[in-house]
Amino acid sequence: MSERLEACGKVFLAGEYAVLDPGRPVLVAGIDRKLHATVEAGGRGLRLVHAPSGLLWDGGRPPPELRFAARAAELALKLCASESGARIVFEDEFSLGGHKLGLGGSAAACVLAVRAVAAATGRVLGGDEALSLALAAHWAEQGGEGSGADVAAAALGGVLEVRSRIPWRSPQEVMGMSPQAIAASRALEIRRVAPPQDLRLLLAYAGKPADTRALVRSVRAFAAGDRAGWGRRAGEITAAAENLGSALSANDAEGALAAVRAGAAAMAALGEAAGAPIVTADLARACAIASTAGAAGKPSGAGGGDCAVILAFGDEARDRAEAALRAHFPVFRIAPA
Repeated sequence: MSERLEACGKVFLAGEYAVLDPGRPVLVAGIDRKLHATVEAGGRGLRLVHAPSGLLWDGGRPPPELRFAARAAELALKLCASESGARIVFEDEFSLGGHKLGLGGSAAACVLAVRAVAAATGRVLGGDEALSLALAAHWAEQGGEGSGADVAAAALGGVLEVRSRIPWRSPQEVMGMSPQAIAASRALEIRRVAPPQDLRLLLAYAGKPADTRALVRSVRAFAAGDRAGWGRRAGEITAAAENLGSALSANDAEGALAAVRAGAAAMAALGEAAGAPIVTADLARACAIASTAGAAGKPSGAGGGDCAVILAFGDEARDRAEAALRAHFPVFRIAPA
């Protein structure tokens, strides 16, 4: 007997990079593009399958396509302390024409792997427990980087304000903890944001995947070398995130669009200061086209390629922005899940 599970993709609406400082807010949306997993309990041990490629992992060093899921599944299996086996097949909606869209596939894979192992072993995990395990696996597999907001979006969906309180100092530290201690940790402070009903979201694909870890390294090097400069840039990004959260909660469309544009400008300023290509020429062009059409856009996540997320209010504004962007970029509609 099999069970089908799903986890959300994500887009960052505001707060990227500044969230690397513990306690600063980031706004992230779990969206209606999903990663799916089919779980079949039985046999011994774990078998993970990456459906698009047919790659299989059943122990040892996993292939790159399955390394996040393998780390999370192994951690969950230790917590469940079960000898039950499972075959977990992953399928995603995170690609366009064979290109990854930067929608948080690794975070979603960690969330699904934890849920799948729990389902296969009959263990009932609380939402906070599952999120903590997935977060620890994802953070460790990234080499101790990341805010965890993408994991929260994958697990919970909707628009979230996330503040990272990750206490671990290294992957070795967290992976040396008992799975029970990891499951009991609460490393993220999460608040739901209720967006206006007429909020519309688009993604414009700018043509190449970003090297998130390289971009983060560049920003961290800038922060370490120029604390005052980092404080200014991070403060601008944080202000945009706080203003966007307030505007969405107050149903203030113009305030929300202004906050998105301010966030894009702040990310561009950070990229210039850090010598990192956060806002590429194509991303800047997508954002400019969106603004001309009465919407607002910014890089989603690390920037460097990937996608611009476009916010509009109402179908008419969305359609106008979509038509203007489609002449230059692949565009598709998304919504908070």
